[in-house]
Amino acid sequence: MSKTTDTLIEVVRDAMDITITEDQLSDGTKFKDLEIDSLDVIEMLIQVEDKLNIELDDQRLEEVTCIRDLVAYLREFE
Repeated sequence: MSKTTDTLIEVVRDAMDITITEDQLSDGTKFKDLEIDSLDVIEMLIQVEDKLNIELDDQRLEEVTCIRDLVAYLREFE
């Protein structure tokens, strides 16, 4: 795994107390399937931005509907 995916897994584990598997990183698992609501997603993204020292584009984030989409977007910063 990359630093980006490791960071995402760490943030979700620490902030949401949820463990994401490698399968969930690549399949269509939606945030709501993990009981992560929209406010939790925003808080999680802020933490990811801080830890990776990046700035995510709000318009691009509107296209993110599942963990796979978020991982693909975050990999653009590697």
